[in-house]
Amino acid sequence: MNTTTFWHKLALFVALTVCMPALFAQHASFEGFLKSKEGFKIEPYVMLQLWSTYSTGHEVYNTTTQQYEPVDDRLNFLFRRARVGFKMQPYENLRFNAVLAYDATGRDVHAGTVGATNNGGIPSVGIFDAYMEWRIKPKSEKLYLVAGFFRPQLSRESITTAWQTSSMEKSATQTYVRQHTTGVGPGRVVGVNLGGLLKSETEKVVLNYNLGVFNPSYTSNSGNSAGIHFAPLVTGRAVLSLGDPEMKQYGIAYNMNYFNQRKGVSIAISGSRQGKTDFFQRSATLGTDLLLNYDHLNFTAEYQQMYRHGHLNDSSEQPKTFNYISRVGHVRAGYNLAVGKKYFIEPSLMYMHFAGAKDAEGQANAALVKASSGAESTYDAGVNWYLNEKKLKVLLHYTWRAGDPGAAGDGAMVNDFFYQANVGTIRRGNWIGLGVNAIF
Repeated sequence: MNTTTFWHKLALFVALTVCMPALFAQHASFEGFLKSKEGFKIEPYVMLQLWSTYSTGHEVYNTTTQQYEPVDDRLNFLFRRARVGFKMQPYENLRFNAVLAYDATGRDVHAGTVGATNNGGIPSVGIFDAYMEWRIKPKSEKLYLVAGFFRPQLSRESITTAWQTSSMEKSATQTYVRQHTTGVGPGRVVGVNLGGLLKSETEKVVLNYNLGVFNPSYTSNSGNSAGIHFAPLVTGRAVLSLGDPEMKQYGIAYNMNYFNQRKGVSIAISGSRQGKTDFFQRSATLGTDLLLNYDHLNFTAEYQQMYRHGHLNDSSEQPKTFNYISRVGHVRAGYNLAVGKKYFIEPSLMYMHFAGAKDAEGQANAALVKASSGAESTYDAGVNWYLNEKKLKVLLHYTWRAGDPGAAGDGAMVNDFFYQANVGTIRRGNWIGLGVNAIF
């Protein structure tokens, strides 16, 4: 090495070393940094749904005999949902929430209940939610940025926690909407969302809006890529609340039962769009939902239309195109009763219906664009005993279901009634459930 060059480098190093404290001292005097919120602390919480269920009439398809065969009726104890969360507000205008889940621990795949399983010597734990909410305009609810791993703001059923619904299990409306938009049952994907509340002076009229852009479903490379073609998921939702507001502070956590404290109605319209992927040319949803709370009555209704545009697999230079449309929705009602000023109970009823193509051509098109077909219905009737509002309740419900495979016939996994992960084709059974839902 040239001696002169060496000494130049050494001199530069010494100069930087000497000047470094001065540089840091200048930064230390800068007063424009954000100040942490006074009293800031991390708040842990636990959410549990501990259920016991008894299933009847559940059947599994035997591919050898090409017939459905019954499994034994069974008692099943499970954590239907189990979460450990942490929330914090480190700055005045910034909130953060993270949730770990070990759902479906103990669930038997031959029980009539829905969902995945999480069994074994040590059940798995994974990230369920992880997002921040930044209030862009201080002391205002008009504009927030939400970013992270969370649910696109679409279907009310999908974006409302299961601890809020009056049916024991959430409506499958969310299942079909989530599969159609995110491609995964939990319905969480990474993205960003702008939203806020626009209020009248009296706050008797409130508009809650959300506009989001999210990663598409990762269906290629072992679930690590959208594939050769890429198109983000774009979502939008607007809710008009009349009367008592649904929420006074913007957020992406929603209520359904206000325990006789709200007289108001919320009417929403939502939609999503996605361009070309490896499975379809275009995909979209359009839906509406309603929440009515009036004294003792809690009523929700939702309707979603799901659309996909695809190409037929043929050898022609100009491939034929088709549009595939399916629909799903539900209604649910509960009525709060205070019995002797000691027991707060809520009888509840729910009906859900999914309708897709039943003809052979329509079902073939549905399969090409990875969409559900046939039909299924779910009925839920029961009673909820609230010991501490939504934080602690006991549930006793009966759920029964029916499905129609259409022209696809026996053995076809055309919708959620006929499919169970780790099993294959089924006819889902009915079940009675006794459970405790708790938030600590």
